[in-house]
Amino acid sequence: ATHDTNPLADLEAHPDKHGNAVDLGQRPPETRCARIADALGAIEQALPTLYAELATTLERIVPVGYDEQIHLSASYREAPGLVYLSLHPANLTMAEAIVHETQHGKLNAVSWLDPVLENAFTEWTTSPVRPDERPLMGVLLAAHAFVPVAALHQRLAEIAHPLSAEPGFAARRRDVLTTNQKSLATLDRLAKPTQVGARILGALNALHRA
Repeated sequence: ATHDTNPLADLEAHPDKHGNAVDLGQRPPETRCARIADALGAIEQALPTLYAELATTLERIVPVGYDEQIHLSASYREAPGLVYLSLHPANLTMAEAIVHETQHGKLNAVSWLDPVLENAFTEWTTSPVRPDERPLMGVLLAAHAFVPVAALHQRLAEIAHPLSAEPGFAARRRDVLTTNQKSLATLDRLAKPTQVGARILGALNALHRA
């Protein structure tokens, strides 16, 4: 999409970002579409079940610039299916971001029906993936996003996908697994899950162990 009417797009929860205005980053739309298609192809090969879910969980991608060094993405609880992605030269990074943000959308959708954690916004703690303190729901959102990213890494390696042979893949995989362990340990120590939340945490821990 090159037009966005989400009234919340300028609201930003991350300290290193400043909103999500539409920005093609001086790159032609065809380049961005091709990169997204490559990322989706990798997800389809590695995680076909998650890929099938994208028909429901990914409605629209809004471009928010280009950067060779860092990648920025965002989504909003109030707008399930809407994802903001910057363009990055690494296909693995783009694939990770699509998994990450659509996972946020799934958990956010659940949170409209169930609080998931009884202390979701009353308990604050340091986050393994953020420089600022976060409510415990933020830590759960991170784990819920990055544990499937680790599963993506694992399957890419198992099927010998070309992305798994790129420089930095093994180090990135180790970093994500380490961060996931820290996030899940924090949740295990502090979270007071509802019945729904306990099922989610149980599934995340099982996937992380696998």
